[in-house]
Amino acid sequence: MFKNQLLCFLFLISHSLFALQTIEKAVVKESNKVKRYFFKDKIVAIEKWYGDDKKLDSLKTYYTSGELNEAFYYSKGYYQGKSYKYNRFGEKLTTWEFNKGKLINRTDHKIEFNKKTEDKVKKAYSRLKELNLKLKDNPNDFKSIFQRASIRNYLGNNTLALNDYKKIESKVLKLSKTKKVPEKMLGSIYDHLANIYQGYEMNNHCIHYKLKALKASPKESRLYHNLGSYLVTIKSYRLGISYLNKAIEMVPNHSFANWILAVAYTDLEDYDKAMTTVNIAFKNEASLYKRGSGTAERDLRTLRGLLYHKLGDSEKGIADLEEALNINKNNSFAYRNLGTIYYDLGKYNLACQNLQKANELGYEKIHDRDDLQAYLELSCENAAIIENKKEALSEAILDTEPIQLSKLSDRPFIYPNPTKAEVKIKNLPFKDYQYLIFDYTGKLVFQGESKKTPINISQLPSGVYILKVIKNDLSETFRVIKE
Repeated sequence: MFKNQLLCFLFLISHSLFALQTIEKAVVKESNKVKRYFFKDKIVAIEKWYGDDKKLDSLKTYYTSGELNEAFYYSKGYYQGKSYKYNRFGEKLTTWEFNKGKLINRTDHKIEFNKKTEDKVKKAYSRLKELNLKLKDNPNDFKSIFQRASIRNYLGNNTLALNDYKKIESKVLKLSKTKKVPEKMLGSIYDHLANIYQGYEMNNHCIHYKLKALKASPKESRLYHNLGSYLVTIKSYRLGISYLNKAIEMVPNHSFANWILAVAYTDLEDYDKAMTTVNIAFKNEASLYKRGSGTAERDLRTLRGLLYHKLGDSEKGIADLEEALNINKNNSFAYRNLGTIYYDLGKYNLACQNLQKANELGYEKIHDRDDLQAYLELSCENAAIIENKKEALSEAILDTEPIQLSKLSDRPFIYPNPTKAEVKIKNLPFKDYQYLIFDYTGKLVFQGESKKTPINISQLPSGVYILKVIKNDLSETFRVIKE
């Protein structure tokens, strides 16, 4: 009996090492002295080294392309000596000097900006200098710390911005024990923390703080939208839809929320719902351009173009996509959608041209998708057959069958999600299984065995968790939010 329990335990632990890989490149402990966090393409995002006293010795952050971004050094867990920030070309931008955690001096060797940002960037550096001087005399000035955190974040000094926001969080929580703290203030702090973790692609840390922002300020529709949009972006579609719908309950014609809902429904192939929501977003299209970045490839026309085709009006779909390319000639998603429409219509030469353009623009890498190559290869092969005017051209020669990509709607998913107590799993290829539950940091917090019964997580605190289910050599991993 004991032997069986031991084998079961070892089995679970061996699988736990890989439990977060399909959701997030989480912390990897190479030893007791180093922890590394990774971007989704396995490039190191953050590297922390610890001394024999188990306190931080050094911390380095990296750009998504792999170049060193920041390097900080510590003594007894406090910033100490000189630390540095570099640009992507290895040029030193800033040197900080610390003594026992206190900033003694900051030297900016090079200030980077373009024509549009020059004034704003220079003002940010000037204001940062003022705030650093002010905080030397009054290190507990809450307002100044918050302003400095925002400026540091804007300038890409994310390690120090994170430190400031954590300091503010601690002060606000302490203050809240005796005084009422404005909801929006605490919500804003957590939202900023989430955004920094988002930049490192630490998805679960980001979601953790977005949830804390919602809990702190539950009346702000933008926080529901921000969380929902982020979840859709990292392909947690059903979770994202839940929070986007909450934003729309508060603001029915929320243009951004309806836009991202259309993205989610399109990927889940619920084209009628996607068309409904994209048309609501179109009603307030101007606000998307006014308040958005204006460079999103999967814009309303790129979305609606594919939806028209899927719902039977390819002519309108092509018109929308051509207009999307008029707006942004380098829109790889529009080229991809246009190419797939032409493939479905049997216009292989046009399909090949558009799909090649999408490929050249890096569609699959930009959008972390794998739905281009099959269309590209068959379109170009069929176009070549027609071009060469081979004899006995027929349906048998041309591959004209619709390309069958795996459907997201057919993949296993958990429900209800978010949940207050139990979760069930739909489309799972096995019934009885063992399961592991990890918190947002990757710590194993619960494990068990399910025999055709729901998994009860009512005993866990509210937050984001990773659920991994295991059956022999098969496994599936899910993200679940406990309310």
